[in-house]
Amino acid sequence: MKAYLLLAAMGLGVISLSSQAATVECVISGTPTPQEWSSPVCASPTTSTASSVVFRLNTSKPVAEVSWTYQSQHSGRWDCRNGQYCRFSNYSSSPSGSAEACATRVLYKDGTWENLNSCAYGSYWHGSGPILKPFNVDVPEAAFSSEQLID
Repeated sequence: MKAYLLLAAMGLGVISLSSQAATVECVISGTPTPQEWSSPVCASPTTSTASSVVFRLNTSKPVAEVSWTYQSQHSGRWDCRNGQYCRFSNYSSSPSGSAEACATRVLYKDGTWENLNSCAYGSYWHGSGPILKPFNVDVPEAAFSSEQLID
């Protein structure tokens, strides 16, 4: 009986380890108030139609390289090289839109890798109302490439 309990406890430990896998989070840039990273959905009104959705792979291990897939409702610029961050900049004049980015594979600095299917979905809309000081997510350009990453 003790052997069964030990095996069950070990099995739960493995399950809890796998539930701590890397996840994609997002935040809307160009908003009237500061945002927090969230997963799997982020949404906010923006100060203009030229806003962006910033995605990051959140993991407990240092990242060497990430493979991204992405799509958006409107035209814009995607900056998703092989780093831990991925950004969609909206160039549409539409007052609302959405973007989704998925991390499909991550190579860690310790040489291990993981196949993922972790996605985040960002939704934005140009809202009306007083805008005191726009909030923009400031991610250095180097963070989008695996050459230099933010920890």
